[in-house]
Amino acid sequence: MSHPAMLAKIHIARKELGLQEAEYRALLQRVGKVGSAKDLSDRAAAAVIAEFRRLGWAPRESKRPPAERADIRKIYALWGALHAGHLDREALRAWVKRRFEVSAPEFLKPTQAREAIEQLKAWNRRVNQTSETDASC
Repeated sequence: MSHPAMLAKIHIARKELGLQEAEYRALLQRVGKVGSAKDLSDRAAAAVIAEFRRLGWAPRESKRPPAERADIRKIYALWGALHAGHLDREALRAWVKRRFEVSAPEFLKPTQAREAIEQLKAWNRRVNQTSETDASC
């Protein structure tokens, strides 16, 4: 079963492309080898989304103001967790600038913010593994 956000994109793309039910089902069968979007694997859902893009669909950027975006709050929370609760905004901005070439997390596009979150989560896992190894020695 694919991720709910991917399913949402599929349904939005279908509507915005104006696909009729039969066209939509044929596309799911042709690209994803299933009759219903709920049966798509993540890989198949990504292929369906890629096919929608090939057909001319482009996802819209978030209309929410940057301060209200949950992904940006998550970046700040992960950064704080990495630094024992100390939130050094300048260090975070420098990291974002090096990685994504924007001056602050608030200016990340949603796709960049997701990538930043994944990078920070991986960094956090590495730090926690190191501290567990040090504690067991």
